Amino acid sequence: MSEAEGITEREERIARVLRPLGRAPMTQAQAERAGQLLGMHWTTVYRLRERFLRDPVTSSLAPSPRGRLKNPKRLADAVEAVVTEVVEQWFPQQRELAHPALDVFNEVRRRCRQLELKTPGRNTVARRIAAYRLAELTLLAASPDAQIAPGSFGASWPLQIVQIDHTPADVIIVDRVTRQPIGRPWLTLAIDLATRTVPAFFVGLERPSAATVALLISRIVQPKQAWLEHLGLQMDWPVFGVPQCLHLDNAAEFRSRALRMGCAQYGIELMYRPVGKPHYGGHIERLNGTLMQRLKGLPGATGNTTRGRKERKPEEKACLTLAEFECWLALEIGQKYHHSEHRGLFGGTPLAAWNSLVESRPPKRIAPGADEAQRVLINFMPLVSRSIQADGLILFYIRYWHPVFVVWREQGHRVRVRYHPEDLSRIYASADGRNYVEARYADLRRPSISLWEQRAAVRALRAGNEPRLSEELVFKAIGQQRQIVKRAKQQVRRVKGGKPPEMPWTSPERGTEPDGVVDYSKPVEPFAVEIW
Repeated sequence: MSEAEGITEREERIARVLRPLGRAPMTQAQAERAGQLLGMHWTTVYRLRERFLRDPVTSSLAPSPRGRLKNPKRLADAVEAVVTEVVEQWFPQQRELAHPALDVFNEVRRRCRQLELKTPGRNTVARRIAAYRLAELTLLAASPDAQIAPGSFGASWPLQIVQIDHTPADVIIVDRVTRQPIGRPWLTLAIDLATRTVPAFFVGLERPSAATVALLISRIVQPKQAWLEHLGLQMDWPVFGVPQCLHLDNAAEFRSRALRMGCAQYGIELMYRPVGKPHYGGHIERLNGTLMQRLKGLPGATGNTTRGRKERKPEEKACLTLAEFECWLALEIGQKYHHSEHRGLFGGTPLAAWNSLVESRPPKRIAPGADEAQRVLINFMPLVSRSIQADGLILFYIRYWHPVFVVWREQGHRVRVRYHPEDLSRIYASADGRNYVEARYADLRRPSISLWEQRAAVRALRAGNEPRLSEELVFKAIGQQRQIVKRAKQQVRRVKGGKPPEMPWTSPERGTEPDGVVDYSKPVEPFAVEIW
């Protein structure tokens, strides 16, 4: 071998002489003869053979480096203790050092001066920092997490790990009645890492919340037949069951108390990505990107960048309602994506991977039936705690009633209340945290409202300096807001039908005589627009 590869001609020559001797004891005569051949003293031959027997490779015969050993600790014990304390205890606690090596040296110098010790050199302190970091990295390399190669995060069986994420869809949808653009919907997706199938998705106009997560999980664990029939679709979507682990980002809805308690109820583990590192959720991010690319052919598609959006004018081309977009997406996933070759599955399709793996290890599933499906949804709904009053249970300034409230009030129970933010007409209350009863408005004449409408009404009332909020005022404000929206929609339909819009005000009666003569003795009545 050449010297550039780390073995010189000297080591090769020594190895050629020592190898024929084997492992038998070497006599002095043999050592002297080997010394003559190699040009060295026979005692040196003994030392080299001892090293060669311990490690019978040519590189073991290389000469030891000259000089003192690397990184010897030659500081005084007291100085060494100061440097060790600063590097191993003080330094790890400092999170925002502009110049770490200089700041550590300054701290060592300060402490040494306090103790009247000789300050070590800056290079010495820098070597101690490097040695400490090397030791930390060595421990990190020995941890179980380091055994998994980067980019190989995955699962071995169906629903072992399910990733969930939200994204605004790159398409504008329209109102069901007026067919006017109303904005981009939010898409919540779930993906099974082992098979790359989509256990469920959810589309809505409201920003994702704990209720969105509850609806998505209830779809994950339930069969899809009822949902597909509701959409008017016929397809095979056999992906459902209770996931073993949910892999999530750090959004507020994924940190909610309701989600933690619901997952604990069904034995679902929660795993969170490191903050600011979206590549740790690469599977769901890639699925988001794939579906957004397929949206580009839809009318009203916005594209994934603002470049060229004004020229495309997606608002003018938009024509899909929320329900129509949900049907289109269900077909895109169930009929196309599930049956397309996937590079992560070595060319196989997600549905074929699911059917293959589910035979050997089927996922855990809940008991069939509408009651159990409703129970799953309730267990993941937002949760609050309330006490029963004499007139019922008050939540969001709304009074609810159920006959069992009489018993709970007498027993002094503080009940758990779960609610659906999109429908406050009913809530679910429980005294033991397991069995829930459905309670409705105490006044059944009240219309169904959402939490968003309730909060908007409360903000409007508070902005109007309303001294005391009540259920009557909240529902009155919501009714007025709905009337405004209803009249606005009617005006849009009139204009689209070619009719003039109705004037929102009528002219006041003017003080004029039948013959058109003005009576100037009467006070002037101003128009509404003239009153400031």
